[in-house]
Amino acid sequence: MKTNRIMWGFVVMVVLTTIAVTLGTLDSHSQKKNQPTPTRQDDLSKYAIVDYDANESTMESEKAREERRIKSERYNGQHWVVRTPHPADGMVGRYDEVPIPDAIPAKASDLIIIGQVTTANAFLSTDKRSVYTEFTVCIDDLLRGNGSNDTIKGSCLTVDREGGYVRYPNGQKVLYRISGKDLPRVGSPYLLFLTNDKKSANYTIFTGYELTQNSFAPLDREIDLGDLSGMEKRGFINAVRLKISQSSNSPNEKENKQ
Repeated sequence: MKTNRIMWGFVVMVVLTTIAVTLGTLDSHSQKKNQPTPTRQDDLSKYAIVDYDANESTMESEKAREERRIKSERYNGQHWVVRTPHPADGMVGRYDEVPIPDAIPAKASDLIIIGQVTTANAFLSTDKRSVYTEFTVCIDDLLRGNGSNDTIKGSCLTVDREGGYVRYPNGQKVLYRISGKDLPRVGSPYLLFLTNDKKSANYTIFTGYELTQNSFAPLDREIDLGDLSGMEKRGFINAVRLKISQSSNSPNEKENKQ
């Protein structure tokens, strides 16, 4: 009997040990599963800066000031940029309620180009409640033109998108950006899908892709690449050309424009 009790005691010990190890393993797995996925660090130095109390340049002509007013008024009423930020604020994000664009939004785009970003300058809206950045892009390839001599291969145009740094009088800098949407970096080539609301001479970046030697990366992180995922740069550009051709042949080419 004593031997049986010892054997049963040994069996119970083994079972309890096995359960404890199993639960510990599951708990460890659960903790790892619930840990947030690391995200890539952004290069914040690429964003242009505008001073909150910046005055209109006395060197600009009346015509130039009027053009700037027209460009900046489009971003009024955003209630995004604050007059006095909290001392701890270094970045303020905002969710954009505009639907996520298709991976290749050919129908929604007025102009589609491949070009090099050469300059970036930030500006406040006229009511100082929003900030946007203007980029000069020199066109290397015109995938969809607008029939204008101002937008031909080798020419440069100005495009813009919401976001940028605002520097306050006390020296504090706050980065304002749309959640999930990035801004181009100066010196890099991009394939850009552009729109124009006819209220400004600028085109607005609807979405775009940074191009590297043999790959591409979307500016907007929410975009579902679908079949484009894993493609090389040449295949991606060919896919864009095909989609443009298909949309140009469609009788309702602009019906999905946002």
